[in-house]
Amino acid sequence: MRASRFLPLLILLSLAPLPAHEPHKPALPAGSAAVAVAAIPLPEGWVESRPPAGAGAFAPMLVADGDGFLATWIEPVTPAGHRVRIARWDGRFWTFPATIREGAGLFANWADVPGVVRAPDGALYAWWLEKSGPDTYAYDVRLARSTDQGRTFEPLGTLHEDRSPVEHGFVSAVRERAGVRFYFLDGRATAGGGPMQLRTVLVEGDRIGPSELVDESVCDCCATAAVELANGSAVAYRDRTAGEIRDVQVVLRPEGAAPLTQAPAKDGWKIAGCPVNGPALAANGSQLAVAWFSAPGDRPRMAVARSADGGANWSAPESVVSSKPMGQLALAPLDAGFALPWLEGIPGGSELRLARLDGNGKPGPSLAIARTGPGRSAGIPRLAAAGKPGKRLALLWVDAGSPNAPILRFATLPAN
Repeated sequence: MRASRFLPLLILLSLAPLPAHEPHKPALPAGSAAVAVAAIPLPEGWVESRPPAGAGAFAPMLVADGDGFLATWIEPVTPAGHRVRIARWDGRFWTFPATIREGAGLFANWADVPGVVRAPDGALYAWWLEKSGPDTYAYDVRLARSTDQGRTFEPLGTLHEDRSPVEHGFVSAVRERAGVRFYFLDGRATAGGGPMQLRTVLVEGDRIGPSELVDESVCDCCATAAVELANGSAVAYRDRTAGEIRDVQVVLRPEGAAPLTQAPAKDGWKIAGCPVNGPALAANGSQLAVAWFSAPGDRPRMAVARSADGGANWSAPESVVSSKPMGQLALAPLDAGFALPWLEGIPGGSELRLARLDGNGKPGPSLAIARTGPGRSAGIPRLAAAGKPGKRLALLWVDAGSPNAPILRFATLPAN
């Protein structure tokens, strides 16, 4: 693990400095007293439905699935073991959770998380992280496929052909042709002192294709975000230059054409460590929106940019009004515009807030959804929109301010 991977999170305002990217640890040391963040009621119209996750669950992921949603998460089984679980919410009820993978070899992390995607043929692909060596950050991306609606999963193997005991992760996935395209960070070059890479793989049926290089130097531990386009896909990520500038970029991969790299904004954020704060990306027809956190000059801020032509051209960035921005943004399409949640710093913890972007990409007033714990204990909130854009919004987040153990919370809003 190189020293540059660690960033004192002073940019997260008054929060205590923490290593940037660590395996998950219990929110509270054994025998310590819980300090609860004062709860607030959900805004009018939002309806909560508790996910079937055990106490201490973390690392949530949420995706739209028809008129419902698929959720994955990690929960502890023993002091040393974890399991990855999946459940579906059908608009009224949650299914009984199924276990995708269980064992002491899982890499259980608050930021680099498992996930699931549905292929065009109806199969589900799930991924998780598995330790590959003694180093803390030596882990692979493992893939499994389900053809029985997520009740059981058949392992397919490792997503990448590289078997170096280094980091591979921060996966995003979209449907493409008859299969699924995966984007992920690949550390094969770091074994020799090189940078982290962004790579992509197409999976069709039970066949994992060869990986292709997307960018040869990217931020070490910022999440990727990918969306399906009418003719291909797009991925947003945090780039890394030789001068340690770590700005957000978007790569368009149209089928049958050369990839196109775009920089929606040039913040010039020079930082020697990874902030663990990746961009968000969403599509609404030919419109794309990207949102990101940055802190040039140690001034934290959040911004969004919009494209009306599928990513070929981008509007000037619009600032997201926030008194203490922590980032960890998400995006989802509405009937007109997009929904944008983020974490806001508050005394003793953080607050999940949500704003609407209008058809021109301009953020409106925000409202508080919930309060949770400080730092990485709050994880990364997840947002998805099911059905037609804007038919129903859903948020999935970790309530680390719970008086006992962290719990997962899920709430929906009919957006029409």
